[in-house]
Amino acid sequence: RRWRRESLKLSGARANPLASLLGAHATATELATMMTFAAALVAAAAVAAAAAAGGARASLTFTGDVDADFLTSGAGSAPREGVLRFDDVGFPDVGLPNLVQDSVPEERLISGYDIEYIAVHYDGGADRLSFGIHCYRICGDADADGDPSTTSPELVMLGGVDQADFADTESFLIALDFAGGPTGGPDGNLDVMIGYPASNLRGNTFPCEARGNTRLDADCFDLYVYGSARASQPQFAFDYPPGSTVVPHPVTDHNPVTSAARSDLEWSIERFNELRAKLGAQPAPLAADGSTGWTFNMLAFAGSFDDDGVGEDNLPNGGILLVEFTCQRFDECDVCAGDGTACADCAGTPNGG
Repeated sequence: RRWRRESLKLSGARANPLASLLGAHATATELATMMTFAAALVAAAAVAAAAAAGGARASLTFTGDVDADFLTSGAGSAPREGVLRFDDVGFPDVGLPNLVQDSVPEERLISGYDIEYIAVHYDGGADRLSFGIHCYRICGDADADGDPSTTSPELVMLGGVDQADFADTESFLIALDFAGGPTGGPDGNLDVMIGYPASNLRGNTFPCEARGNTRLDADCFDLYVYGSARASQPQFAFDYPPGSTVVPHPVTDHNPVTSAARSDLEWSIERFNELRAKLGAQPAPLAADGSTGWTFNMLAFAGSFDDDGVGEDNLPNGGILLVEFTCQRFDECDVCAGDGTACADCAGTPNGG
């Protein structure tokens, strides 16, 4: 958003406060000098205040409800300041087996693998890149029976399993391309991924496996290297190369156990500028006050191969998605990260007369 301020102009009949301070014998040159100095102080204070306020505005609270946390006033409202929203095709598109469709109420005809939208936010003050995955139903509830940890009788009859805790081949992920392009931006090849893995691409030990985990469940949430040269079937691209300069890297899963009360997934990459530096991403570093414009590519996946006929979801439906954060701090002159001098008059007043 661009913030513009209307210029306040003093009428000729109004007393000049600087003249009062300097006395009746102040020269025009002295007055002009003082006015220029005062205007510079005001402009500097305004820039500092905008930067400080930008950090405050940028903070989010994570409750497991993406509508409440990333949007201004809940479902159907606009994104909060600094949040970008990316919708799926606009309607539920994950298929269900015929037996399930024929034997359950209408509200259960939408799977918990069906992503409605993803929200993205960069908090410059905390240096945190966050994602909110909002599903039409409870994220991870494959058969939409209201409990992502149990398998409905209809799915059992088909031999399917709704895995608890995102275990085995049940996976939610976001894959990301930050660097590699000619100017240090994204190049179309995915670099890293965050989420719950469905498999271990090359058999390198995952941190959760080192802790004794054998099911690749929610405990295996982490940041991984994207190990495949293709964007298709990203759930099988999780890699953790030994000696990597990219991983480990700190990430946060704000809602590892979804439920009816906390139905969405919310993830954050911490120390984000540090990760960008590891990958050689440009521009660097990203300014905390939102005055850096930057881009990256992403794709998301949700699904499982244990559910016997429930489909998977991809966002976008093919290829990768461009995410663009434009400059978020403009001065009175409408200049990104400006200090108010580009449109200042001879007295140093932005948009002055």
